[in-house]
Amino acid sequence: MTVFDLQNTNKQMTAEKIPATVTALGTFDGVHIGHAALLREACTLASSLGSDVFPAVWTFFEPPFRGRVKYLTTLQEKLSLFARAGIRYVFLEEFSNVQMLPPKDFVSKILLAGCGVRGAVCGFNFRFGHSAMGTPAFLQKELANAHAPVLITQKVTQGDEAVSSTRIRALLDAGDTEYAAQCLGRYYSVSLPVVHGKELGRKIGIPTINQNFPLERQTPLRGTYASTVSVDGVLYPGVTNVGIRPSITENDSHTPNAETHIIGYRGWLYDKSIRVYFRHRLRDEQVFPSLDAMKAQIARDIDASNASFHEHKELCYG
Repeated sequence: MTVFDLQNTNKQMTAEKIPATVTALGTFDGVHIGHAALLREACTLASSLGSDVFPAVWTFFEPPFRGRVKYLTTLQEKLSLFARAGIRYVFLEEFSNVQMLPPKDFVSKILLAGCGVRGAVCGFNFRFGHSAMGTPAFLQKELANAHAPVLITQKVTQGDEAVSSTRIRALLDAGDTEYAAQCLGRYYSVSLPVVHGKELGRKIGIPTINQNFPLERQTPLRGTYASTVSVDGVLYPGVTNVGIRPSITENDSHTPNAETHIIGYRGWLYDKSIRVYFRHRLRDEQVFPSLDAMKAQIARDIDASNASFHEHKELCYG
């Protein structure tokens, strides 16, 4: 197991240095508003147990479902969001190391011996140990023997449905980035290296940056979005097309791509990792009959993105 101290720029630590913790347990893909409830409870419980007890998270290096579904957050994004929520330590585990552990051993060897647990927080549907036989009730019973309280959070809803990573992926598949933001607590975003493209935008006076989605990363529905772009800590309005770059001809690539015009920015960003937040969907991806038609539509997209840029700027983080 690897441990990070988030107050020391994600410094890696040895288990021998770990103090007493209240640890939130889960996969935390997306670190959505349901997960945020667990993190808040961990911070509150740790504070109530004394200044020498710290809030922590136990999770995986890679989600157990990796390869079967698209992921919403990278490990580095998770660490940043945990730190923002007030978490001090993160325990990162390989799924293969714990999938066959009996639940009783998970509690004694992983939580008590490995994480210094003096309290724990989990969701109502948390499962652990061999064949997922461990339940929140079992966790409460086992940790009670160590005088460690366990808080079980109930489902968090948005609208009339429970918030989950599965629901958020479905919303992004449908292009509903606004509702996804309500479930995440922030706009969905990616931070990816800027790569070379056709440079057609630069030739017509509307320069763009190109970023390729990793195949395992969740992408919003193909189309054009009002976006916000973070460059060196400064937020700019943007227009982002998600798709396979059809422009004025049929596509020549099947690699998911985000092509973004950063409104009001001029500079070279090749090879830098730039974060793009998807605010709301403007239209479907289009094949234009001419450059003039494309320029006219992009001008309308720019006006639409500018008009909504200052709304909900607090949702652009993480």
